[in-house]
Amino acid sequence: MKTGSGTTSRFFRPFTGAALTAVLGLVGVPAATAAQGVVPQVSCYQRATDGGLDDSLATQLCRGARSSTPADCFVRAQDEGSLTQSQAVQLCQFAAPDEDPAGCYIQAREQTFTAPARVLQLCQPAVQTCPGYVE
Repeated sequence: MKTGSGTTSRFFRPFTGAALTAVLGLVGVPAATAAQGVVPQVSCYQRATDGGLDDSLATQLCRGARSSTPADCFVRAQDEGSLTQSQAVQLCQFAAPDEDPAGCYIQAREQTFTAPARVLQLCQPAVQTCPGYVE
């Protein structure tokens, strides 16, 4: 048995959890999610696979997700829309909690005669990108 190993780990354990919560907060992960131990990408992936999406497309859909919104969007688009799984992933990938790409698609298809591909482009969320090369 190592001397003092129990004391050190008991001392640092609360600080490790607080530090993890702070770091996740800085990158946009809500504290409640961090406290539960499930990061948004994982909750999104679980929701997407529960909704019938295969592993590869669920990974594509939830890459970089900040919530389970992309998966919720996918499930709605599949339930109410006439999209293939790949099209629904294209529509819902990068969706933020304040966006409703599936609702946009469904409403636009009901109100216009535009080709599905054009409606898909219209309703896709904007892709958030990082700045280019930084010195």
